[in-house]
Amino acid sequence: MNNIKSKKLIINADDFGFSPAVNSAIFRGAAAGNITAASLMVNMPFAEDAARNIHDHYNDFSLGLHFTITSGKPVAEPAKIPLLVDSKGMFQIGFLGLIRILKSKKREQFLQQIQIEFFAQMELMDHFVTKYRLRFDHLDSHQHIHVISGIFDLLKTLSEKRNLTLRVPRENFGGLKRMIKLFQTSFPQGFIKRAILNRYLKPSRQKIGYFGILESGRIDEYSLQEIINTIEKDKSEFGLYEINIHPSDFSVAQNDESLCCSANDYDFHHSHNRTKEFQTLQDTKFQDVIKNHNIKLTGFSN
Repeated sequence: MNNIKSKKLIINADDFGFSPAVNSAIFRGAAAGNITAASLMVNMPFAEDAARNIHDHYNDFSLGLHFTITSGKPVAEPAKIPLLVDSKGMFQIGFLGLIRILKSKKREQFLQQIQIEFFAQMELMDHFVTKYRLRFDHLDSHQHIHVISGIFDLLKTLSEKRNLTLRVPRENFGGLKRMIKLFQTSFPQGFIKRAILNRYLKPSRQKIGYFGILESGRIDEYSLQEIINTIEKDKSEFGLYEINIHPSDFSVAQNDESLCCSANDYDFHHSHNRTKEFQTLQDTKFQDVIKNHNIKLTGFSN
């Protein structure tokens, strides 16, 4: 048996509240003990369903706010954040668009409106936490937009004030075997996004090892094993790691017209790879991998 007794692992599912399929996958993963944390998109139609049900069945579950300004509708009044939304009141700017605007003359005005929406989402998250007596212990963002200069400072300040763990998504390639496999199977976007994120994250101290950029939405049995091998060989001081997943359970009936999201998120939501992630975690081989490496699954608070 490999000896990594001091190492712990968080399996964190993003996009909680996005749809019935995503919620079902996270409920079932939590019930099986394979998903130990989730990040809630409070601006999505199924957010309260997620909060209510996770309390009813798993009230010690580790929850975070998945701050969102690139998909869906805002929590704040659209009239207060006109730079962020289109004529229908939907978020209209993607990751690269945010970078461009935050380098323009509109930077300060834009950051003010982002702050308005951020505090509106925090207020709604606090409402769910109080109403359903939830464990709120971490903070991150949809498409990792919080790493962008200006937005990062906003979330960092509040995370420190509220004692929330802020995600720092700086991913390690790992050993040569994993790197070769990544170059053979990963989409170029993963490497490009990793490079962009690392550029912004250079001055940021990372306390938790992170995996989830290079295989975003496409973690299968093989990639999970290689991530665990990377954790085993990692000589950093972390001791605690997060694998960021995006599971969906398409056995659940849902009306696509009820989804409230960007076109990119709609396509990503329907990817068969998200079901594959869910099935990978449900497979008994997942438990075997964790057991054989003597890793303890945990949430952020623990």
